[in-house]
Amino acid sequence: MPGNPISAGSNLSPKVVTSYANRTVYNGFFSVKEYDLSFTKFDGSKSELVTRSALISFDAVIVLPYDPVHDRVLLVEQFRAGLFARQEENPWCLEPIAGLIDQGETPEEAGLREADEEAGLTLSSLELVARSYPSPGISTEFFHQYIGITSLPETTSLVSGLASEAEDIRSHIFCFSDFLKMIEAGQITVGPAILLGLWLARHRDKLRAAV
Repeated sequence: MPGNPISAGSNLSPKVVTSYANRTVYNGFFSVKEYDLSFTKFDGSKSELVTRSALISFDAVIVLPYDPVHDRVLLVEQFRAGLFARQEENPWCLEPIAGLIDQGETPEEAGLREADEEAGLTLSSLELVARSYPSPGISTEFFHQYIGITSLPETTSLVSGLASEAEDIRSHIFCFSDFLKMIEAGQITVGPAILLGLWLARHRDKLRAAV
């Protein structure tokens, strides 16, 4: 499901890129493609022939559950291969609920489904925060990011996830002030969690006043 980002700072269009060849060099859960191409530079000249690689992935939905009545958020914890490959001492991290958007599914439908699958939550509404590329230099991945309005208990010991996908996901509940302190202290290292947390810091009074 392609996103529709608005390009800022340039009137260049895709037509100024000339692709001479492309090949798939890896094909698995995602794929990696290489392109031999040239592009129009800002001075109007054509670049030399270059080879660029891209990870071909899918649109994903990301949801930070928030309880405006009790001012609580929920984060999930799970093993992440990227952290393991980077040789992090602890390859588990705290992050929002996230998942790929299935074919024929809207981002909102995917967000509601993922909240149920990963944390057993029913969301009453979704507040759109951002649609963005996390790393446009290397990946086609595109994020649809939301605050999910729900009711959260004070604590939880829930471990869930789909057995068919070998998911082992633990839920954690934090009061918002503690969550914000974790962001400011650098204890939250997943970009969307930081983005959604800072957006919530700015807008949560409005969300709380609406309940």
